[in-house]
Amino acid sequence: MIFTNLNKKHIKPILIVVLLAVLALGITGCEQFNQWSPPKSPEEKTEIVEAPPPIAIKTGERAILTIYEHLLSQAESYQAKGYLADFYTKCDNWSAESERFKDGTSLWHVVVDMTSVESWKEKPYWQQASWFVLHDGTVIPSNRFQANALRIEAALQELSPPLHPPATD
Repeated sequence: MIFTNLNKKHIKPILIVVLLAVLALGITGCEQFNQWSPPKSPEEKTEIVEAPPPIAIKTGERAILTIYEHLLSQAESYQAKGYLADFYTKCDNWSAESERFKDGTSLWHVVVDMTSVESWKEKPYWQQASWFVLHDGTVIPSNRFQANALRIEAALQELSPPLHPPATD
């Protein structure tokens, strides 16, 4: 064999080198699989926060529901919620249409249209209003119909308490 020609004094250093190489490869291999690696310092540890899945508005009904949720999130007081309940009960003709642009993007145009009611006795800006809903769930009041959507949102903000109470001297 190969070891017959070597002297005993040469075998020991070779065996020691081979043993060290095997240990080094074993430690390196374990680090690759994170089985045996030195602990990370506290400042290196990061918490993994899972983000909720993005909302994808794919149907007209979901776009209308997104408007409902958006308006309800702005109603912070009982008066604002009462205003919103009156608006929802009086205005029940909602529709949503997908609009596609030349660059290939699209959004939803949600319209409440109560012009078919002949004797409208409610707030005039409730009769027609519209919002844009992006596919990620972002709601933007539309400037169509004399920006009535913005008027509705402004009324909700007016009825809701201020974010910071006024400072008294």
